[in-house]
Amino acid sequence: MSQRGLEALLRPKSIAVIGASMKPNRAGYLMMRNLLAGGFNGPVLPVTPAWKAVLGVLAWPDIASLPFTPDLAVLCTNASRNLALLEELGEKGCKNLHYSFRPGIATRRSPRLRPAP
Repeated sequence: MSQRGLEALLRPKSIAVIGASMKPNRAGYLMMRNLLAGGFNGPVLPVTPAWKAVLGVLAWPDIASLPFTPDLAVLCTNASRNLALLEELGEKGCKNLHYSFRPGIATRRSPRLRPAP
């Protein structure tokens, strides 16, 4: 990984929250709240077809509609959607991803995400 790639991962200038939500019990809400309250100074781009805005920030309906490629994307979505979202992020040119999941859930639902033997 290049130094620029590492810088974008460790100190991103912009972050897209895929699966942002206005429902307080959802990961997408918690991530948005923490980024906004925690002092992140760059653009935070909520991506969700369900909301026009999340916590006062204009939301984008899908990854393709983002106005620019974020330095970092955070997936806060159901594991069944993640493979398609990863492909969309790649098409957009996003090179850094943070993904939190419960152990085993992603590979049970999407065999293509399993590690190679």
